Order: sequence, then structure tokens, then C-alpha cells
Amino acid sequence: CTMVSKEEEAVDALRARYEAAGQGHVFAHWDKCDEGERDALAAQLRSVNLDHVKKIFDRSIADHDAGAAAKGEIEPVVADASVLKASTEDLSEWREAGLGVASLGELAVVLLAGGQGTRLGSSAPKGMYDIGLPSGRTLFRLQAERLAKLMAMSSEEANQGAPVRVPWYIMTSPHTHAATEKYFRDNEFFGLDSADVMFFQQGSLPCFTPEGKIIMQSKHEMATAPDGNGGIYAALHASGVIDDMEKRGIRHVYAYCVDNALVKVGDPTYVGFCALRNVEAGAKVIAKAYPEEAVGVFTRRNGEVHVVEYSEMPAELASATDPETGKIKFDAANVVLHYYSFDFLKKCCAPDDIVQSSLVYHVAKKKVPRVTEDGAGTETPETPNGIKLEAFIFDVYKYAKDVAFLEGERGADFAPVKNKEGTGKDSPDTARALIDVLHREWIMNAEGSVDEDDDDGLGVTHADGKRYVEVAPAASYAGEGLEPIVRSYFMGFVPAGLSIEPARDNKRTAQSPTDEPPAKK
Repeated sequence: CTMVSKEEEAVDALRARYEAAGQGHVFAHWDKCDEGERDALAAQLRSVNLDHVKKIFDRSIADHDAGAAAKGEIEPVVADASVLKASTEDLSEWREAGLGVASLGELAVVLLAGGQGTRLGSSAPKGMYDIGLPSGRTLFRLQAERLAKLMAMSSEEANQGAPVRVPWYIMTSPHTHAATEKYFRDNEFFGLDSADVMFFQQGSLPCFTPEGKIIMQSKHEMATAPDGNGGIYAALHASGVIDDMEKRGIRHVYAYCVDNALVKVGDPTYVGFCALRNVEAGAKVIAKAYPEEAVGVFTRRNGEVHVVEYSEMPAELASATDPETGKIKFDAANVVLHYYSFDFLKKCCAPDDIVQSSLVYHVAKKKVPRVTEDGAGTETPETPNGIKLEAFIFDVYKYAKDVAFLEGERGADFAPVKNKEGTGKDSPDTARALIDVLHREWIMNAEGSVDEDDDDGLGVTHADGKRYVEVAPAASYAGEGLEPIVRSYFMGFVPAGLSIEPARDNKRTAQSPTDEPPAKK
């Protein structure tokens, strides 16, 4: 008789588990695999919770097949308040509450940064992209410095100068994880405490045939795809982030996407607005610019909050207007500026709670590379053969008891960087222009002027021929406190083409940060 090794026993048990689930074909080419390939396949198969993914597949297909029509009518969401119309007193009260939350150590910030800059012409993580500001600041640097400024303001205004810690949890993907961590290390975490910056990876799910069979990409590898930005909830749990937040006493969580160049990281006015209302979830929305704008909108269906993606919105509803105001009816655009109470977020992430056990994933029919019949190679079919499942971060809003909506200001809250330089739409050039307009306004409000001529030759002219104005996050978070800095320039003339840094010894010019090399454009 032969001794059966522990490894063989483990593989036999694994094979039995997959066969019992009707997925025994994943071992079809096992005999043709070498030892390394067998180890890799066994490790990948062990990492899958078969029962869990089967339930996700079944309920998501059922929901997809039922169609939107079966789900009931949608109603527009109207924001509870607007930063454009709120009184100075209300804005101050919200901001003070937000800074207070941070000062108590109760605020955490979550960043979705799994994307590569492929559409920007870069293979690096999108956060490493230099959008062409005078300083050369990348998106990661801009956001890190804004977070540092938030902590400084909270310390000064709400904590009698004592240090404030706001942990930053950064979700990466398998494609961006190592490069993102290295970039932060190489830049010494942009001055933040590395103990308060944590990276965790987005998950993935197997790709399926329409009949629910797992697709094998090669003889020793399953075809998988990222589980969508809504996979953040499972990832927050699996990575231990939720436990870390709980240990720190976090009560409020602000989440956003890396490709927004104007994001107010940890936005105290918005966080305070939600915290004072004691809601489970919140969203800062902006009014749609025009009916066909490619943004999802918040809606209500059967009393629950949903986001309807622009591709799913019927044209007649997208262009519908309110008869009284003439404004677009469905105009609460989702720009991924999310708020969660910690208790609600924890509920969204718990594997056995209502959200993870009933969340429906979106079904995308795709051409998925598959193993050839003889197991020797991989082929890509000419027509869609597979299903990729992805959840969206906004899918959990329907589970919230109450959601607060605050309307933000497009020119101060949203500058998406999605497309290549020069495309003129949601691209580095449009983001630069939005920052330029906003920061010029800040300088004017601080009783300064912009010196376009820059006779001293201090400014940088961009390749597009323009000189942009940039106020460093350390100098101002949202336009406040710029008067002494403006006065440090001759007669308040601030040169275009410079990064305006905190005032130093009342010099004629501000210093530009010597920055890390940006991702290649």
C-alpha cells in the first residue's frame, strides 16, 4: 500500500468540494500541470468561498433577468441643503462640527485608488499622475497635503493646538498595490505619519459562464475580475481595516475616489452636516451640468435610495424638467463623496449581515479568455462568453435607515481626471483649469491680484501656453487664511505660474516644492 501525502489529501478534499458544487471541471487539466502550476491552482481555488460566490451569482442573475421595469418607478432625490444657498451661520456650524469630529479622533478617510492611469496614457496608479500644476503635484500628493491641512486646522481650531490624527485607508488593486505602497514610502508619506496610512486590496470574483460554471483562463488558473468598487465593503472587513477603525474609536467615515483633483479630503463642512443629523449615510451631490452628462444620479425607489447610472437612465427621464423651476428633474449627481456612520459601515462589511448576504452585483457580459480544449493554451472568443460580476460602492445606500444629501459646488468639489491630456473633457487640462479658476477666486477674495506678466520670470508656463495659479494645500484648504500670504507679495500681486506656499519671511516669491518625479505622461 502507498502512503498518501498530506498535500495529496488536501488536494483530494479540495477537488471533492468543487465537484460537490458542480465545478469539478476546474481540475480538468490537473494531470498536465507541473508542480508549480498545481500549487498555484490549488492556492487560487482555496481562496474562493464557493458557497458565497455561488449565492452572489444566483441572486445577481435573477435580479438582472427580472429587469429594471419590475423594480418600480424611480423618484428624484432633492438635496436636504446646499452649500450654495446655506447661511453663513449654518456653514460655520457644520464646519465646526466636522473639525470637532476630527479633533476627537473620530474621523477616518477612505480612498478608492485601485485604478491605473491607462486612459491617461500611463500604466502607473492613477494617483501618481501629475496633472500639470505649476508645482508638479500628483493626485496622491495633493490629497495627502489636503488631509494634513485638515488635521492642522482641526488641531488649531478645535483641539487647542494638540495633534489630531485622521487615519487614511487606501484601497488599491493587484495592479496598483506594490507601486502605490512604494510611491508613498519613497515620498515619506508626504509628511503624514505612516502609522496612520494603511493600504488594503480590492477583491476579485471568478468569471462565470451564463450557466454558472467557473471559467478557466488556462489549465492552472481561473479567470477572475475585480469585484467592482463596491467590493470595498468585503475588503474593509477581510483586510482588518474595520477592526482597526473600531480600535481607534472611529465614528464617522468619509470616502472618495482618487481621480477627483478638487476633492476636499475629509471635508469638515460636509462631515459636520452629516454628523449633526446623526444619519447612517450621506452623499455630497452636485447638480448635473446638462441632461446627457455621464454621471449617475441619486434616486428613490420604493422609499430606498438608489443610484441610476447614466447608461441605465431612460432618455425621457434624463431630460425631464421640473415644471415649476425648469431645472433638470433628476439632477442629484453622484460624484463619490460618501459619508458613513461607523456603525452603518461596519454592518455593510460584516460577512453574515444583511448587506453582504443580499447585495446584488451588476452583471456584465464580456469576452473572457478561456483555456483551449486540449489545455495547452488560452483563447479569446469572438463573442461574449462569460459574466463578470461587480458591485458599486453606492449599492449599499438602500440599506441605510436615513441618508443626508448636501449639494456641493461643482467648481469647488469636482474636477474629474479620467481622459487623456488635451481631450478637453474630464481630463488633466480641464482639471487644471478648474483649479486655476477656483484659486484665482481665493486670491481675489484675500484682496490680492494675479500678476499675469510675471516680470521676475518666477512662474512656470505650461506646455499648453498658459500660466496656472495654484494655492498649496498647506497655504489654504478652502480659501481661508490667505490674506497674510497675499500681503507677502509686492502690493498683493501674486505671480501666475507658481505654487503659492505658506508665507515664509515675507519674501517676494513663494517656494515651489521640489517634488518626486511624476508618472510619465
